[in-house]
Amino acid sequence: MPRRLTPDDFYAIRLADDPQISPDGAHIVFVRQEVDRELYEYRRTLWIVSTEGGEPRQFTQGPNDTSPRWSPDGRAIAFVRAPASGVKPSNEEERNAGKGRPQIWTIAADGGEARQLTHTRYGASTPVWSPDGATIAFVSRTGEPDDSESVDAELHGKHLPRVRTITQIWYRADGQGFFYDTRAHLFSIPAAGGEAQQLTDGDWNDAAPAWSPDGTHIAFLSDRSEHRWSTPASQVWVLDVASGEQMRICSEDLGAGAPAWSPDGQALAFQGSPRFGGSGHTDMYVAPANPEIGPERSLTQDFTPSCDDSCNSDQRAGHGGGHPRWSPDGQEIFFQGTLRGTVHVYAARPDGSAAPRQVTSGAVQLYAFSLDDACKTLALGLSSPTIPGDVYTQPVSAGEARRLTELNAELFSQIQLADAQEYTYRGQDDWELQGWVMRPADAAPDAKLPAVLEIHGGPATTYGYGFFLEFQLLAARGYAVIYTNPRGSTGYGREFTDAVIHDWGNKDFSDVMDGLDAAIARGGIDPDRLGVAGGSYGGFMTTWVVGHTDRFKAAVTMRQLANWASFFGTSDIGTFFTRDHIGATPWENLEEVMRHSPITYVANIHTPLLIIHSDNDLRCPISESEQVFAALKYLGRETKFIRFEEQTHDLSRGGHPRSRVIRLNEVLGWFDTYMKAE
Repeated sequence: MPRRLTPDDFYAIRLADDPQISPDGAHIVFVRQEVDRELYEYRRTLWIVSTEGGEPRQFTQGPNDTSPRWSPDGRAIAFVRAPASGVKPSNEEERNAGKGRPQIWTIAADGGEARQLTHTRYGASTPVWSPDGATIAFVSRTGEPDDSESVDAELHGKHLPRVRTITQIWYRADGQGFFYDTRAHLFSIPAAGGEAQQLTDGDWNDAAPAWSPDGTHIAFLSDRSEHRWSTPASQVWVLDVASGEQMRICSEDLGAGAPAWSPDGQALAFQGSPRFGGSGHTDMYVAPANPEIGPERSLTQDFTPSCDDSCNSDQRAGHGGGHPRWSPDGQEIFFQGTLRGTVHVYAARPDGSAAPRQVTSGAVQLYAFSLDDACKTLALGLSSPTIPGDVYTQPVSAGEARRLTELNAELFSQIQLADAQEYTYRGQDDWELQGWVMRPADAAPDAKLPAVLEIHGGPATTYGYGFFLEFQLLAARGYAVIYTNPRGSTGYGREFTDAVIHDWGNKDFSDVMDGLDAAIARGGIDPDRLGVAGGSYGGFMTTWVVGHTDRFKAAVTMRQLANWASFFGTSDIGTFFTRDHIGATPWENLEEVMRHSPITYVANIHTPLLIIHSDNDLRCPISESEQVFAALKYLGRETKFIRFEEQTHDLSRGGHPRSRVIRLNEVLGWFDTYMKAE
């Protein structure tokens, strides 16, 4: 008889990521992630599976192997290997050789010993083979850290408190930490081994290299504008490998994604969104490789999907790679698109003569894809409400996706997972909105269940058909889970995503509450036993909700934004995000800034509120939650504050395994305490 899912089952879940199909379409190499329960560490290894089916086989031993990339002839695979935790240099020579840092390795496609290729001080990432297979381009950081005396002291068993000198607004990023003292640039290295050559330099960061079809140029991303340290947004650049000459391909008013060359080398495709005033909706662009010919053009101005993977899941940090791919004849560009809770592969015509066509189908989140050289076969990473993520394949021409892996078959054979039922409702402005209800798998159809309303982050992301362990655990505990996509979400068109700008806490709040009422009206939910939870923007909205209504028995706010005035100066994105979403700085219009801040309404909170935050969260700094906790304690309200040390904004998706399980137990325990689910 199936048992109920528990938080400890997290340790047994395996994930398939970054499926890369071989040039001939015969095999797929992918990253398999699992957790070492004894050491509380992630383990990532490369596995290979035939596109014809059969058992996947382990290809590398790890402990942390990612970013596999086939050589053009399919005879070798380059990948990034990171050492186990605790591996550190013991002297200057080891430090300069990059000991303890991720490095690029290569291995023959038919097996054998892997060989380390790079030995860069700060590590290496993003391996990309040249068309002739002779060279690999990659990205590495350069420069000396500020207060190098403090850094060097660690090599000799001493500790010196570090002193940092900051001269720019944007000098750190969540999950990355302080970066102002070093820069990321492009390098190349012979695939057979040898010395690495630095290709770019300067007071900016370069990323996402892509070789031209003839191997003479490299397209890449860089922000060299005067706004790069205040409103960062990369543009597409092209490097002439022989001469070193570089030129910008697209407007500095755009923030571009990874570029892809057309087969004839005359154009580049990339995803992009506005640098200033953007809401999170992404378009597909194409630009001449020679900027003198003309500017970039949007291919999706009237296209409803957002041209990316912005669907939420708590099983992987970040989203799909976002690398478009041209067909061999140059007539189509393949990319990911988010539409009404799904993520699929679409194909756009580079001349914009027709709307992009949908290539894949189904109620799924397609979080990664790649294509063989002939563009006949797709390798897919697919997730659904009951599948954390597996490798699939599908012909480009037609047909359904064929599943090649079932990484969690043994675990899920013991457990009865809940599925989600979609519904629609009318929100503010009579807009049709989308939501889901996930009921316990063993709940009687007529049972009136306690329910938890979940609110997603962003706000420019979306709930949909991705796997959510937190939702499954709540359902296993006897709760119905309600989740919706209010205005500001992606996948419903540009106007819908833009609608939250300068209006946080108004119509978006109404959309959320209307979605709750619509779910209750469908039946099977006890309106007197309701909870609410959310993280990031969802944390903002959770604290906002309980500051404006007492209808919930319990609430959990996570990594919240509570005060736009403090967020402006303490978040890694605070200055430009506040300007874009609120439309004012604190000194220009403090009244408006505070009108949209949940902390303003904290005295109205009577709902028991659990506050969860990470102390290394640079996106929504922990001071945002400290303010709310201090105020509620001062007011004598029921609250508890769980602080996670050494964790970032991505705690729930990619944080330390033990911390992630503790977080899940705290969420479940809080709702059990105040809602008394059976």
